[in-house]
Amino acid sequence: MSLCTSCGTQLSPSARFCHTCGTPVEPSEPAVRTPLSTISSPSTPRKAARIMFPVLFLVGGALVWTYLNPSVNPVIKAQTVVTQPVNYGSEFISMVAVNYTVEGDDIIIPLSEVTKNHLVRFEYIGGKTPRPVMAYIARDGRIVTAISVSEHCGSSEFRIKDNRIYCAHCPSYWDMMTMEAFACCGRYYPDPIPSRVEGNEVRIKKDVVEGWAGRL
Repeated sequence: MSLCTSCGTQLSPSARFCHTCGTPVEPSEPAVRTPLSTISSPSTPRKAARIMFPVLFLVGGALVWTYLNPSVNPVIKAQTVVTQPVNYGSEFISMVAVNYTVEGDDIIIPLSEVTKNHLVRFEYIGGKTPRPVMAYIARDGRIVTAISVSEHCGSSEFRIKDNRIYCAHCPSYWDMMTMEAFACCGRYYPDPIPSRVEGNEVRIKKDVVEGWAGRL
């Protein structure tokens, strides 16, 4: 029930004039309704999902690709390519012992011995602790030099098969380029160390071999 704006008399809902003073009754304002366009659209979450799904798909795909294609070990990646790519088959290639010489700060082994035998080894005794060192030709033709030790099982002997490095004394083996592990010794692969090639010489810095401290 509304009131007259002039005299305050109560008015009926249908009154157009105040029956006491005759003042015209002003029509009341209609209720304001919220336009449908201002109400949150139920499609907003779907729009967000359409944006997020491709992003999540790309991120997930990148993670899967990285898992299936691990990066080449950074030390190995920096090594020199010395031969054509090699595809090692299902027959084991064992280590061949080679002699080394020392010249100044370098330990030297013949490159020809590595390319001929594919996997060689020597025991460097110039430092406080003897260090077994290996060299092999990776599947892409790079020469790889490494400390020939797996501290987990104590082995210093390794073999090559199926483009992988196998421990000679436990079930562990690793990809020869990435050092990804396939069994128990995980991070205790033959530890790659840098070397350089000069003519028929593979040169390794003495301080790198002597200063290797292990990973345990």
